[in-house]
Amino acid sequence: MPLFLRALPLSFQTFWRYLILLPFLAIAAFVFYVIGSFIPFVSYLVPAAVSAYCILAGLRCALVARGHNTIPDSKQLLKASFVFGTLHLVVENTLGLVIGGGLLVMAQFGMTIDDSNVLSYVLVIFPLYYILLAIYGSLIAVPMTEAVSAGPRGPDNGYFFGFGAGFFSLFPVTLVWAYGGKFFALFGEVWTLFFMLLSAMIAALNGDDIPWEWNFDTGYLLGGTLFMAWASSWFFATAVLAWEKAGQRRKQAQADAIEAQRLSGDDLRALRKSRQR
Repeated sequence: MPLFLRALPLSFQTFWRYLILLPFLAIAAFVFYVIGSFIPFVSYLVPAAVSAYCILAGLRCALVARGHNTIPDSKQLLKASFVFGTLHLVVENTLGLVIGGGLLVMAQFGMTIDDSNVLSYVLVIFPLYYILLAIYGSLIAVPMTEAVSAGPRGPDNGYFFGFGAGFFSLFPVTLVWAYGGKFFALFGEVWTLFFMLLSAMIAALNGDDIPWEWNFDTGYLLGGTLFMAWASSWFFATAVLAWEKAGQRRKQAQADAIEAQRLSGDDLRALRKSRQR
């Protein structure tokens, strides 16, 4: 059975834990975003680091639901957030440059971009861009799980252990989650609550009513947020199962290597004895 199907029961065990954590993640995102906005250069990294922290926190929920109760060090978790957040920025900007460069090359070959065909390019480029981001997110899911499962010393196998593991199960889950969450609103549940807090603060400062309608009813907002929270939990659960499988493969490979060394040693001893005789 594929991992993404095996992860369904675990996703519901992760879901309620993630729901409890969700308001705290939104508040933390709000606080760090406000603080980081006043610090030059750091303000560029903070949103990416906060997004990475939200992913790590969700993966932690899935690990606990699965029975992995190692408590990560807060400094190590913060470090991992900036590592993966910075990596995401690099990938995101690289993709933007590659796609932008592709448009320039197309223009050099006489393919014009004007009002008559700009919509066609948008309908192709934006889905391609976000699909590539989804591919990256699926590839990096197991390394992020390894990071959040580690203790104060950090990941025993490094920050990129299991890169690409479970991709063929993680990628479909990412697509379901992304398209169901208003066109790749990755971790939109956290950012929805974040902007609700921000709009409430702005309204309070201006003496206005809280504008939470956002041109659609509250039930629609709540339903979309709950769906994204569950779909996120499905992603977290699938990542944890892929991480377990990658760990089992690593242990088996180490055991096979030790056994091969032992057999080689026995063969050498047998060869020496035969020569002595």
